[in-house]
This record gives sequence, structure tokens and C-alpha cells, in this order.
Amino acid sequence: MKLYEERVLENIKEKIYSMDSKQKYKKSKKDFTRERKMPFEKVALYPLAQKGITSKMEIIKFDEIIDTADISSPAVLKQREKLSSNIYVDMIDENNICFYNEYSKQVKLFKGYIVTASDGSDFEIPNTILTRSKCGSSIRENSVARLQVCNTFDLLNGFILKANIGYGKCDERTKANENLWSIKKMNLKYPILEVRDRGFMSLKDIYYLNKQDDKYVIRFDKRNYRKAITEMNSNDETIKIEYEYNRNRHYKIIDPEYYELMEKTKADTEFRVVIVELENGEKEYLATNLEANKFSYEDIKNIYRLRWGIETNFHVLKENMKIEAISSSKDELIKQDIFSQMLACNTLQAFINTSNKKINQEKYKHEMKTNMNMAIGFFKKYFIYILIETDETKKRLLIEQMETGIKRYLVPIRKNRNFPRNKNRVKNKHSINKRKSF
Repeated sequence: MKLYEERVLENIKEKIYSMDSKQKYKKSKKDFTRERKMPFEKVALYPLAQKGITSKMEIIKFDEIIDTADISSPAVLKQREKLSSNIYVDMIDENNICFYNEYSKQVKLFKGYIVTASDGSDFEIPNTILTRSKCGSSIRENSVARLQVCNTFDLLNGFILKANIGYGKCDERTKANENLWSIKKMNLKYPILEVRDRGFMSLKDIYYLNKQDDKYVIRFDKRNYRKAITEMNSNDETIKIEYEYNRNRHYKIIDPEYYELMEKTKADTEFRVVIVELENGEKEYLATNLEANKFSYEDIKNIYRLRWGIETNFHVLKENMKIEAISSSKDELIKQDIFSQMLACNTLQAFINTSNKKINQEKYKHEMKTNMNMAIGFFKKYFIYILIETDETKKRLLIEQMETGIKRYLVPIRKNRNFPRNKNRVKNKHSINKRKSF
């Protein structure tokens, strides 16, 4: 069986160059029927090749790889409007299904579960009248346009499992639940264990997660359940939140179905609470439905610690992958830019996972890992060349050159580092040791 990272490259190339894709992902029957400077394949490759520079320079750089006969920026945008962004969404899904179902020996699990985190983040998009109106903002120039992107991320394997986007402020809990439902429909070989932060928990969420036996570890604010918390006799036990009309009444408008259900059943809600005391004396309150006889107190604590991985992933997407360098204010092109870079990020992660496994840790004082920033630089340098190369020998050489570059640069893993947050700290915009690799 081929290595997963090579399989991914093949899957992407096959998808882009297939006639079925051309029919499935064009926006209209009339699109891509005439011979153009930018046919379907080049249009699909273009967002993957972007580096966050000016539109004209993007075209010049792309032309160095694939001859586009000096096409204009408006012509590129016009051609891109004919392509559905679903091509990148589907490639992400198909590659994930391939990994978890066909490469099970490589899948990292926590006691049989894929450990995921869901979180939302505001993404900067072109600040135009069009985008501001879609965000529900004022069309005045002093308002801003932002997308909210909700990711569900595999914390142990480093892959984005599902993402959805919405203009303006969205209900993050609803978006996270939509992601979870979409992942379940993928029929992956392993069950999902979801880790969520404060703001992603309500009694309604707990009720449905428990009912569907969806496993979770969620941090919550103890003030919401103060009475039950104060009655706990230990830092790890199950509590019961009894039905109260005052808790249920606000669902009367926002979720009438759940409101009527609770009014009819008067159902109580039970969940296990794990209280973790931090070094600074503060306490974290974690809700879970993981069984105490299978998942210990330390297990729950360690599972929640993994959640920081999704914050790191958002940082990589924004700072290193330059995902917010959106090339247009049009909806379809915004989605192309975002989902194509998520696909690229997942593809790179497959190479990084293999690179990390091959590190001889005995040579180093600290545990080492691949330098993500440098890895992105090498990946961006070779990725498109690999996808378009038809000669297998030359393609193998390109892959080896990329892998060599990725493996060469390592950084130490500093475990359990804890720095106090200083919101007033003045930082340089261009830190000398955090400059991007492309």
C-alpha cells in the first residue's frame, strides 16, 4: 500500500483532472465548454497555488508553473466564478475517509476514539459594501466585514475534519453540532470524542449529546450550575440538573421543539463533572459523559489539555498559510480561498506526521518536532509542481526534495509551558523570529 501522503497527492490530482469533476463542479452547463486560457484544471489548481500576494503577481507566479498566456486578473476571477468551492470540501472529506478507514495503523486514538475539538474564529475578508451587507454590518466604511469559520479538528492526527463558514456572528454551538453530524455521516471507522471550550455547552446540547451517546469533554462556567457543584463531595462525580421552567423558557422562541419536549417530559439532565485545579489556584470545570470505569480523572484532564491543538491550527492557517489573504469579495471565491488552503494544510500535515515519526529523538535534549513554518515554505514551493508532473520519475524526485526540506528543520517541544496572559503587551507586527517562510 502506498504511503498516505502520496495517496493524497494522487487523490487530489485525479479529482482535478477527471471529466466527472468537470461536470460536477462547474456552476453552469455552459461553463468550461470552450477552449480558454484557464480551463477547468487550471482554475481548480489556481487557489491551491496562491501565496497571499497581489492578484497580478499571483498570476505571474502561476504562469511560471502553468502557461496561462498572460491572462488578466479580471479574466482569472471570471473563470474562477464558474467553479464550485465544493470541489475542495469534497476532497477534504474523501481524503479523511481514506485515512481513517484505509490507513488504520497510522491513526492515533485515545482509548479507541478520534479526539476532536470544535471552535470558531473570525476571518478577515475584503471590506467592501457587498461583504459588509452580507455580514449584516453597516455599509459605512468604518464598519468591518468578517466571516466566522467553525472548524472541527483532529487533535492527535492534526487534520481538519470538517469546517463551515457564515457571514457575521453565528451560533458556534449550532455550527459545531452541524460539523459533528456531517462527520458522523462519513461513517469513519472510529467513534468521535468531542472536546469543547466554554460557550459550546448548554443543557440542550448535553441532552442531545447524551441521548445520541456522542462522547464529549466540555469546559463550562460553574455559575450556570452553582447549586449542583457546591453539593459535590469530590472533584469527580455525576451531577443532576433538575428541570426548571426558568431554564427552559428562553428556548420557547429559539428552539420551540426542544421547549415543548422539555415541557412535556420535565426531563432532568445528568453528566459527570471533573474539577481540575490549576497551578495558579484557579479551577476548571469539565462536563463529560465518558464512563468513570474506563476514563480516569487524569484521562479527562489530559483529553481537555489536547484542545489547545485547534488554537494552534487556527494560528497556522491565519499566520503561516495566509488563509485570510482573500482574493475577492465574491462569495464563491471566498469559499474557494478558504477551503483550498484547508485542503493544502491537511495535505501538508500528512507529510509532517511521517516526518515526526522518523525523528531520532535520542539525538536531542528535548523532544523534537517538524518546524511547521519551514515545512509550509517547502510545501508551497513544490506542491503544484508535483500535482502537474506527468513523468513518474520526475514527480518522485520532486516529492523527495520536498520531504528532505520538511525533515531538515526541527524545533523542540516545550511541554507544560505556562505564561501569564498579558493583553497590554506591545508586540512588533513583524517579529524577527516569526517571519513567514514564503
